[in-house]
Amino acid sequence: MKYRIIDSDAGPTLVLSDQLLFDHRDIFDTAIDKLLARKQPFVAVDMAGLTYMDSAGLGMLLTLRDRAEHAGIGVSLLRPSKDVAELLDLACFGSLFTIERG
Repeated sequence: MKYRIIDSDAGPTLVLSDQLLFDHRDIFDTAIDKLLARKQPFVAVDMAGLTYMDSAGLGMLLTLRDRAEHAGIGVSLLRPSKDVAELLDLACFGSLFTIERG
């Protein structure tokens, strides 16, 4: 997993690329810490560059959602790739997150 955080007026965006797998848990936790430390009311996760995500990746997104919710921060998922979007749909993540496709 590779990531970067882009700050904008709308709030910070966590840009993910490559794959989101169980082995990336520590890296993702670090990214969450940096993202939520910005203390903005809204954050986004840009998934356009994410080519694959396993079930642990789904769990990591839920961890982000729970930590953000606890801090009063909203989370949306942006532009998931086709394969990732199918996994999000199978897991019914549309009921847990705002997912902006594009």
